[in-house]
Amino acid sequence: MTTSQNPLAKFFRQPAIYTTLPSNGDWYPEGALVFDNEKELAVYPMTAKDEMTMNTPDALLNGESTINVIRSCVPGIKDPWMMPVLDLDSIMIAIRIATYGHMMDINVTIPNTEDKVVYNVDLRTAGDKIDKTPFDGYVPAGNVSFKIKPMSYRQLTNLQLRTFEQQRIITQVIDTNELNASQKQEKFAEIFGHMTNLTLANMKESILEVTAEGQTITDRVYIEEFVDNMDGATADKIKKRLDAQKDLGRIQPITITPTKEQIEKGAPASFDAPISMDNSNFFVSRSYLSRLLNLKNILKNLKTQTKI
Repeated sequence: MTTSQNPLAKFFRQPAIYTTLPSNGDWYPEGALVFDNEKELAVYPMTAKDEMTMNTPDALLNGESTINVIRSCVPGIKDPWMMPVLDLDSIMIAIRIATYGHMMDINVTIPNTEDKVVYNVDLRTAGDKIDKTPFDGYVPAGNVSFKIKPMSYRQLTNLQLRTFEQQRIITQVIDTNELNASQKQEKFAEIFGHMTNLTLANMKESILEVTAEGQTITDRVYIEEFVDNMDGATADKIKKRLDAQKDLGRIQPITITPTKEQIEKGAPASFDAPISMDNSNFFVSRSYLSRLLNLKNILKNLKTQTKI
């Protein structure tokens, strides 16, 4: 809390940079976002408290640390929980630049070798390469069509936590010697049921409206009942559109070219190395989006694990 009478107020941190959003400010509920300039947000450096927050494991896992830092550093985002996920990487890059500058070291292990190297990445270039294609929320599916929204950070975090829990249970079932093959199969079937429910719940939350025979339905009860009773082909169209958002707003990996000596050790001529910005993903990879929304892959994995 600050007071206008504080003689030190003029030494408080000031905006270091201004940034735009891949979403262009769309998909935020009313009052959740206020631009400082024309479609730009002021970004402040992190405080010492912010930096400590980003190193709190429990807060990282449940998303609270990321939320608190965004509130502190980008006050124009009034409700970060409602921020579309496609804005997350751009915001984290901006906070990082505002705090530490535009260069960042990333640790890379050269494939097929034991070499570990440090690469210096220009985050301004990384930010410029982010896919800022507008999210297309229109999904035609035969006689009906859907308007869906991109996932919010709250939606993402809830799914991460639930998916992480199911992954933990899968590991326990695989490792235990207290269950026979039949009992493990039953457990995997139970887990698959939970994962199916997670996918359907995510789908229901993402659908804003359904249009059929010239009538647009926005009633949540009707929409949820429809999702529970729609055919697989329709569900697959929605899942594919939801899954496609995982690439929007994402930091693109950098291409690494190994040295001649590393290539002689077995390294490829080049490879892509990811740049991770959101610390809450330390526990659950963001690739969960494709795994979570692709039931066929989940089922295939469970069947494979049952045979172990």
